[in-house]
Order: sequence, then C-alpha cells, then structure tokens
Amino acid sequence: MNAGAFVTPSDDASACVLNPAALVFIKRDKVQIGILGLFSETRYSGKTVTSKKENDSALLGDIYCAIVPEKSKLRFGIGITSPYGQKTQWKKTLTETYWAYNVPFYGEMKFVTFTPSIALPITEYFSFGSGIDIHRSSVTTKQSVPWSFITGTPDGIATLKGDDTEVSLRIGVHYHKQNHSFGFVWSSPFDMNYSGTFSMTNFPDGLPPFLTGIQPLGPSHFTIKFPEIYSLAYGWNKNSISVQCGVEFVKYSCLKNIKVNAGPNDVLIPVLVKDWHDAWTYSAGIEYAVNNRCSITAGIGFIQSPVPDKTFEPTLSDADRFIYTLGTSITNRSGKFSIFYMYNQFKKRNIQQGGFTDGKYESSGSFVGCEYAASI
Repeated sequence: MNAGAFVTPSDDASACVLNPAALVFIKRDKVQIGILGLFSETRYSGKTVTSKKENDSALLGDIYCAIVPEKSKLRFGIGITSPYGQKTQWKKTLTETYWAYNVPFYGEMKFVTFTPSIALPITEYFSFGSGIDIHRSSVTTKQSVPWSFITGTPDGIATLKGDDTEVSLRIGVHYHKQNHSFGFVWSSPFDMNYSGTFSMTNFPDGLPPFLTGIQPLGPSHFTIKFPEIYSLAYGWNKNSISVQCGVEFVKYSCLKNIKVNAGPNDVLIPVLVKDWHDAWTYSAGIEYAVNNRCSITAGIGFIQSPVPDKTFEPTLSDADRFIYTLGTSITNRSGKFSIFYMYNQFKKRNIQQGGFTDGKYESSGSFVGCEYAASI
C-alpha cells in the first residue's frame, strides 16, 4: 500500500523479512497471511505483425510470523515470500514465423524464499536484526526446434528445466526517536545453480554432420546470479498521519550472461548475453488514520529496469515503470484486514537492434491484494 516505502510500523510481522531489526517493536506473537493477484499485459507491434502475451495472470501468497519470548529482549520471525519470479508465454506461431525460432515461446521462473530472522535492541533507540534467506527456485523454458528446415521432419519443442536451493543473508538496522525512524537493510548476492534436463520432441532419425552427437534427452546445468541489494527508508508520524519514503539500490550488473551446459547439446543453446545494469527504486507513501479502526494508505513509486536495449528479449519484456497504490485497513477484535490495489504504468520500449524481435513493446499491470494480521 506504500508503493514499497517501508520503515516498519510497530505492529507489522512482515518486519521479519523487510527489516528484521524492527521486530523489536512487536509486543505479542503475530501472524500475517496475504494473497496477491497479478494481472498484466504486454503488446508487441512489429513491422508486419501485432500480438500480445498469453496467460497474463498469476496468484501469489505470503506468510509472516513474529515470535515474542517471555522475559527476553530477543525477537524471532519467519517469513515465506516470493521475491522473484516471471512467467511469459507468446504464441508459437509468432516465435516461429516472425521471430525465426530465436525466442522461447514459454518461460517461467518460480521462486519461494523462507526467511528465519532474529532481532535485538542495542540501545533505547537503536536495534539490530538479521535473517537467513533460504531460496527454492525452478526455471522452465520451451522453444520451437526447426526440424522442418534442418531435416524436413515436423518441428519439435526443446524444453529446458532446472531447480536449486541456495542461501543468502540479510542484515537490518533500525533507529527511532520521537516521531522519526530510519531503517537500513543489506541483502547479500547469491547464485542459483540450476540443475535439470534438456529435452527435444520429434527427434529425427537422420541428422546433418554438424549436429552429430546431440541427444533427445540429457542433463543440463546453468547459473543465474541474483543481486546485492541496499535499502534505505525514513518514516515520520504524528497524530493520525504517517509518511514513509524509501530508496533501493539493486546491483543487477552482476548478471552478465547465462550459459547452459548440456553436454553434446551445447551446440543448440547459445550463450544468453544479459549485461544488465544496476537499478534504483524510489517510493513514498502516506497513511491517514480515519479513526482507531480504519486507515487509508496511498503511495507512488518508480522502478528502474535493469534491462538495456542491446540485450532486450521478449522472454523478459521489462521496462521502467511508475507504480500507484491505494489501500485501506480495518481493525477489529479478531485482527487487522487490509486490501489494496496497485497499478503499474510501464514505459513503452521501442527496440531497434536489427534483430527479428525488433518492434514496440507496451506493458501494463495491476495487482490486487488482501492480508489478514492477528495476534496469537
């Protein structure tokens, strides 16, 4: 609801992920459960064709729990979130006819992170917290194989699959005095080393000499680097109004390329050059308490895309975007219920690199979410 600006209110269990140091403000055991619906659209306009992505909706969830031991200053928490992920599906005829088999028609990354965390007050105004992120992820891509041009047999589908579990670290500090608060969080970089299979359907009996040795099924391995993140936020509150603003620096420049190792099938899988650049996110939000039971929150943010024009590809048709949020929370004896809406206004991208996928990409997206929080 704050468009990403978050210092952590004193009663919010999501601090266990967003800033573990702020767990010290929670006085009772708490649990929060949220659901987020994503609805997006990307339209492509080339010289001779227009199309749009298919299956542009998804449903995500999150769970946060804060634990307050008796007679202890320590606070514990655990969060289950989905910080990364993407699903893109284009029409096969588009990728085969107009994009000349150069682009997967389907790509999906699933990502779930489990974060146990701990916090301790250092002084009356300053606290420290840390969490261990345990990441579980899988990746699947599907791309048409032009057997009809190579051997004169029906085209096939090449499917790349991989999964992995890795660990990273986050450290947070929080300072508060009177009506002001500051929060800082550092998240370490990590590598996901995906292992799985590379398979092809309609595998022909006869192959030209330059493809001798490839197999219809074999093991695969590839690594995707995930960025180091620095987050800084400031909050102010007085009476019925609270204001928060934040900035985040994400070192996406760690991702230079993705190389798939698939044994003899390597010849079919070129290195995917990324050369992403570092990105900034800016956000601000305001909350107004109508009374002791109801509050209204609004926010605005800007998210910079790390994807340069020179390595843009339709599987991740990302772009700079503004986000606008609006939500409300109702508190009663059983807990706190919140609902919100977020609109993503993407900048249009006009890709002109002399490739098959040149053209205009126009995206938009809406998020609708709800969350329930209660003491336990």
